[in-house]
Amino acid sequence: MKSIQYTGLNYKEVKDFAGDKILAPYFCMGFSMLSLYTKEGFMTVNEGDYIIQDDDGEFSVSPS
Repeated sequence: MKSIQYTGLNYKEVKDFAGDKILAPYFCMGFSMLSLYTKEGFMTVNEGDYIIQDDDGEFSVSPS
């Protein structure tokens, strides 16, 4: 299992980690968010959340 925390300022590192599963950041009320494509569909990644890749290569989000 591997993970990376989204800080709102590290989009390039997150994109390198998750590849085409991540959509470009968007901003709402002063906060940055991402969309992550998982086997359950799109999930929102907020600043402080962790993006986790399990041993099978599937992605999920763990809230901060």
